[in-house]
Amino acid sequence: MRISTLITAFSTVAIASAGVMALDIGDEMRMGWKMGLLPRQGSQNLQTFDGDLGGVKASAITKSNNPERPFEVDGDTFPDFATAANRSCDNQKNKCSQAANNGEKKFEVSECDKQAEQCRTSIDSAAKQSFGEPVFAGTDGNFDIFCDP
Repeated sequence: MRISTLITAFSTVAIASAGVMALDIGDEMRMGWKMGLLPRQGSQNLQTFDGDLGGVKASAITKSNNPERPFEVDGDTFPDFATAANRSCDNQKNKCSQAANNGEKKFEVSECDKQAEQCRTSIDSAAKQSFGEPVFAGTDGNFDIFCDP
């Protein structure tokens, strides 16, 4: 009788432990795969102008999924960096003007015009005007490893 009681006790402990371990795995799964896997880095932004009059920054210039129009600004795509950068500066100027006319901060629309000129001037001096392609960094036998530039 003692042996069957002992077996029952061990079985109960084993089942309870398995249930707890299953909860732990579930918790880890809900953590977003942070178990050694690194999330893809944020998209690369080629916009370098950092003026933010009225709290309005220039829109990000990111890589689109269209190889013929690889530059994206606020959902619109462009074939070259200069056109995308000009749109980014124009969008900033428009939002800045709206903030000057409607916002709580006190500044003039003419200041937005000056900032837009500074933004456009920064286009020609931007050091990086294209997106690099992923570079093969090696393999571990199971996976090929690529690095985004």
